[in-house]
Amino acid sequence: MWGSIQVSRMRASTKKNRWKKSSPKQIERRLARRQRLRFWAGLLLGAAFLGTLGTWGGWRVWHWALESPFFALNKIEVEGNERVVEEELLRLAGLREGENLFQLDEAKAQQAVLTHPWIKSATLEKRYPKTLRIRLTEYREVAILALGDLYLLDEEGKPFKRIQPSEQINLPLVTGLDKEAFIDKPEQSQGELRTALAALRAYKAENKGVQGLWEIRMEGREAILLMGLGQEVLLGEGGFEKKVRRLKRIQEELERRQIVAQVIRLNNRVRPEKVTIQIAKAAPEKEGTR
Repeated sequence: MWGSIQVSRMRASTKKNRWKKSSPKQIERRLARRQRLRFWAGLLLGAAFLGTLGTWGGWRVWHWALESPFFALNKIEVEGNERVVEEELLRLAGLREGENLFQLDEAKAQQAVLTHPWIKSATLEKRYPKTLRIRLTEYREVAILALGDLYLLDEEGKPFKRIQPSEQINLPLVTGLDKEAFIDKPEQSQGELRTALAALRAYKAENKGVQGLWEIRMEGREAILLMGLGQEVLLGEGGFEKKVRRLKRIQEELERRQIVAQVIRLNNRVRPEKVTIQIAKAAPEKEGTR
């Protein structure tokens, strides 16, 4: 019995020692795990170091770029300017030669450029290292709007510039709009302007220009053309292409017959095909003439 007990103790001791002992594969795995941990720790430390170095280096590079003459502005390309003088534009934008391109505030310069009355839109583009490109879209004047003062009117019906007394501009005049209504009832006024410009476009397309047309007078939404000889053409509202074609045939026939019309009415709403012509009265002969 005593011997059997000793054997049991020996077996238990052997089993305990077997659990403490590691196999070669286990040792290899532990070493590999330690190597991976060292690798990632070194990688993280290196990344932190490089990040610090990069931040410092980036700041140094940026500071150099802001002061380096390599990025000094020495060329400005302006596109789309016909009315606007380039020197005036650059002075307005506050651009100067030698200014650092990185420090140039293109948004501020763009807003300054847009204050010019002839400029409808503008984009500024930096082209490193030394060039700034400015692309412009200018307003296109098509008529003169009489609204207290005289304003140039673009093709969309926007009055974009007040005309100075020294300016000589040969364009048809748009009249009949009320200044207070233009401010208080902008939608109504814009509708009247669109009607006037539609009549103008139809006239220009048929006559290849505005020759002979002096004024477009608006009475509500009805357009009246005033011609060079004082002739009035009542176009009414809408359908201007057909009405202007008919007007041209009427004028040619009147000229062939040597008749001067004072008023030509093409605004009959009930019978649009009806045309009424009022002949101009002959000027009375002066006393002592035959």
